[in-house]
Amino acid sequence: MVITYILNFSAAMFQQAKKLNDGDQTNFTVKFQHPIYEITGKVLGLIGGSGTIGTAVTDVALALGMNILISSRSGRLPSGHKHENNTRVKVVPIDDLLSTSDFVSINCPLNNETRHSIGSHEINMMKRTAFLINTARGAILNEAELIECMKQKAIAGAGLDTQETEPPKPDSELWKLDNVFLTPHIGWRRLETRQRLVDMTTDNIESYINGDVQNVVNK
Repeated sequence: MVITYILNFSAAMFQQAKKLNDGDQTNFTVKFQHPIYEITGKVLGLIGGSGTIGTAVTDVALALGMNILISSRSGRLPSGHKHENNTRVKVVPIDDLLSTSDFVSINCPLNNETRHSIGSHEINMMKRTAFLINTARGAILNEAELIECMKQKAIAGAGLDTQETEPPKPDSELWKLDNVFLTPHIGWRRLETRQRLVDMTTDNIESYINGDVQNVVNK
């Protein structure tokens, strides 16, 4: 889902779709009014990106020619990490990640330390041309501060597959901002993903039942 957002932002597809939905065809008839560019050589910053999901995102981003910055409280990748010797993958302080990246993706878990950890201070450190992507948990972002930043055009855009309240309340300003793009937590809703979830649940139930039967036999 992170890569999907990056590709859409780089080609301004979300912005174009919004114009067409509003009946505005000037991108066709006048001139294209949004910057579009290749992602080769662009910098992707992953906040908490050394885990399984972040590493999978890194794999694809590297294949697309991007350079990767990862923030980590330890200041380094875990020992034995597949990218620890890759010169295109660097671990940096979060301030450097925010100020340098063309795309910033949130990939950390939600806990007491990360709740509302990304707000106006962090967003205003980003480049005005950068995009913020959240496919992790909505409450990692301080949504009230994000909304104010997006009103001020502090960054180019935000893509939110997760929101603090899902769906956002009907009167939420997230619905109205032309530089915020919402998707209904579709990162896990693909058919194959849901099938894996069902399979895992079934396997766990079977293991639990089999374990209980074995315990009865042992007794």
